[in-house]
Amino acid sequence: MSKRVARAPSLYEPYLLFLIFVGVGLGTVLVEQKVRLALLWTTMILLSVLYRSKIKVDTDFGPASISRGALLGIVISMPILAFLISQLRVFTERLYATSDVVMLFYQICFVSAPVEEYFFRGIIQGRYGSSVSTTLYAATALLYFLPHAPLLVSFIVFVAMGTLGLVYGFVRERHGLAASIACHVVVGLILQVIPSMIEALRVLLVG
Repeated sequence: MSKRVARAPSLYEPYLLFLIFVGVGLGTVLVEQKVRLALLWTTMILLSVLYRSKIKVDTDFGPASISRGALLGIVISMPILAFLISQLRVFTERLYATSDVVMLFYQICFVSAPVEEYFFRGIIQGRYGSSVSTTLYAATALLYFLPHAPLLVSFIVFVAMGTLGLVYGFVRERHGLAASIACHVVVGLILQVIPSMIEALRVLLVG
C-alpha cells in the first residue's frame, strides 16, 4: 500500500498570508505608530497582490453594488455620529496618532478601507467564510493599536471592529466585495474623519 505524501502548504494559502502580516505587526511594535500603520498596510497590499497574481478575487465593481454599500454605510454610521461625535474624534486621533484631517482622510478612506476589505472580505472570507474573516479582522485591532494604546481602548476597538466586520461580511455576501469596500469607506469617513473635520472647522472659525 502506497503512502500518501503530505503536501506542503502553498504560500498562497490565506492563513499563511495572515501569519506573515501578524509577524510584521509583532516585529514593528516599537516603531512609531504612523510609520507602523503604513508598514502594516503596505504589507497587506503586497500580500494581496501576491495572492491576486495566482488566484482571482471577484470584486464585482459596479454602480449598483457601490451605491448599496455606500447607503448601508450611511444608515449604520449617522446615528452613532449623532451621539458620540466627540468621543469618536478623541479615539480616532489617539489611535492614528494624528489630528491632521487630510492625513486621516487619506489613511482611512483611501488606504485602510479598500486594503482591509480586499484582504479580509475578498481573500480570507472568500476562502474560509464570514466568521473567520470577522474574527481575524477583530484580532487585527489589537495588532494595530495595542502597542500604542491602553488595553481598555484597544479592547473597545476590538469589539467595534468585530461588530463592523460582521456588517462588512454580510454586505460582501449579499452585494459583493465592491459594496463592502464602499460601506467601509463611508463608515470610516463618517465615524473617523468627519468628527475631526468638524473640530478643525470649529477651531478655524473661532480662531
